[in-house]
Amino acid sequence: MNAFAPLQGVLTPWWHDAVFYRVDLRSFADSSEDGVGDLDGARGRLGYLELLGVDALWLTALLAAPLTDERGRSVDPVLGDVRSFELLVEEAHDAGLRVAVDVAVQRSLAGALSGRPEFAEAVRFWLDRGIDGLRISAVPGNAEPAGEAVREALRALRPVLSDYPDRGVGVLIDETWFDRYDEPPDWDIGIDLRLGRTAFNAGALQEMITRMLASAAGLGVRPVWVATSDDRTHPVARFGGGATAQAQARALALVTLALPGVVGLDNGEELVLPPGASGRLSGAPVRSPMPWEGSEPPFGFSAAPAGWWPMDEKWVEYTVEAQLENPASALSLYRRALELRKEHSALRGDRVDWFGAPSGCFAFRRQPGNLTCALNASPDPVALPPGEVLLSSGELDGDRLPGNTAVWLV
Repeated sequence: MNAFAPLQGVLTPWWHDAVFYRVDLRSFADSSEDGVGDLDGARGRLGYLELLGVDALWLTALLAAPLTDERGRSVDPVLGDVRSFELLVEEAHDAGLRVAVDVAVQRSLAGALSGRPEFAEAVRFWLDRGIDGLRISAVPGNAEPAGEAVREALRALRPVLSDYPDRGVGVLIDETWFDRYDEPPDWDIGIDLRLGRTAFNAGALQEMITRMLASAAGLGVRPVWVATSDDRTHPVARFGGGATAQAQARALALVTLALPGVVGLDNGEELVLPPGASGRLSGAPVRSPMPWEGSEPPFGFSAAPAGWWPMDEKWVEYTVEAQLENPASALSLYRRALELRKEHSALRGDRVDWFGAPSGCFAFRRQPGNLTCALNASPDPVALPPGEVLLSSGELDGDRLPGNTAVWLV
């Protein structure tokens, strides 16, 4: 049973301004001591997601096979089983967290899904286990923007979803998708990766934000902000690594969380980990294990002495435990930003108004809440806009906004 049945007369869906936390189960937390993350490990860390302040967890690579395969109603055995998934959903709901799941269809079956009853049955199987949303992709190439197989799946899904109110459907899209529809789309959440492809440049970011808002408004859907790149590289690695890239990643986080719509965070993104923990610059995979606690690898990720990828001893400064104790840490910044996004009246409204800013900077006001978000993407400090400082991504210099820093004002 869905623990979040919609209230009668409430029209705004739960994902309207939700912050999703994408969990790569293999790299999140290991409970079975085999060095690979799993469902029970993630269940044991739900308290962290409550503490962080996100609204939903989005589980990737969960199922053993596409929904169009006979194994589409089973969990990848490396991660656990259906019962461990049901327990995770139950406890997530008890904690006030929604659960979304990645599911796939076979690209070769495009145009034939409506006549395949096992597809509808597989969808119902997972909906009956309480999931609040699902992201449809196609295999092979499930990281590509949705194609014809996904469109066919969306058409086949709608009769099923009519029996399950308040469940959202997401797809990975690109900008051309917005141009193909002259009527409301078949998806609820279009996961748009343009933000994750944009350099840390005020002009480029402002143009991208403006275009994404216009695209979403034209179709009457919510914009979706995801700062990780197509290959799931986190911003620090994408911006080149080092202290400057870390400052830029923190600033981009405040810009993203100030915008109206849906936000997608990748697990570990909130730790602003240096390259090697979150990117390819040192040869590490994009998704390396999550450093939780302790003074040496594997930092609480697993009781096994070594996981599926070596962890750098220098990550000791970036563990969840270390950052929770530091009010100036990236994790503390994310927690405060998420708290304000959820509770402060200034972070309300769907309109974004831009106003003048120095070279290398931008500033917008979210209306009617009246939050001002200013970004200085240049290396030199500039004057702060008027208003009371609510939060900044880095230490301010009196009435000056340092380079590579963002600020919220009311």
